[in-house]
Amino acid sequence: MLWGPRTKAFGLLAAGLLLGLAIGGAMTVGVLLGQRSPELAAAAGLKDLQLKAMASHGSDTFAIATGPVDDDVEGLFTLDFLTGDLMCFVVNPRNGQMGGMFRANVANALSVERGKKPHYLIATGTINTAGGYGGAKPAASLCYVVDANSGEVAAFSFPWTKAATSAGVAQATEMRLVGKWKARSVELRQ
Repeated sequence: MLWGPRTKAFGLLAAGLLLGLAIGGAMTVGVLLGQRSPELAAAAGLKDLQLKAMASHGSDTFAIATGPVDDDVEGLFTLDFLTGDLMCFVVNPRNGQMGGMFRANVANALSVERGKKPHYLIATGTINTAGGYGGAKPAASLCYVVDANSGEVAAFSFPWTKAATSAGVAQATEMRLVGKWKARSVELRQ
C-alpha cells in the first residue's frame, strides 16, 4: 500500500504549507514594491487618495448628519424634531476633547405650523467660501433642513476658527441662516 492515510495527511499538510508560503511571499513582494515605487501609485492616482463620506439618518423625532468642518475634522449635526433645536458638535482633532458646539432653532427659520407634528429631513453638503465672519471662516459644510410638511428648506452654517483648535479653545456660537426657499409649490392637506 503506497498511499496510506498517514501519507495522504502529510501530503495535504505539505501542499497547504506550500500554498500558504506562496500567498505570503506574493503579499510581501507586493508590499515591498508598493513602498518602493511611489511614482507608480501617483501614476495610478492613488498617492493622495482621500475618501470623504457624509451620512444622515433619522427617526420620528430625531435626525443626525455628519459633514466636514475643515480639512481635519467633521461635525455631527443633530436635529430634535420636538424642540426644533439644530446643533453641531465638533471634536478637536488635536486633543480629542469637545472643540465646538453650534446651535440654531429651525422652527424659527421655517414656517412650522402650530399643532402639526413636525417632520424634518436633514442633509449636509460641502462648501468652500472665500469670505468669513470677523476673522473666522465658515465651516466647510452647509446643513440643509427640510420641513416635509411645508416643503420649506433652510441652509445653516457657522463660523469656524481653525486656530482655536490649535490653542485648545472650544468654540460655541449660534449657527447662521445662509438662506431658505420653498421646494414644494403646492400645499398638502391632511
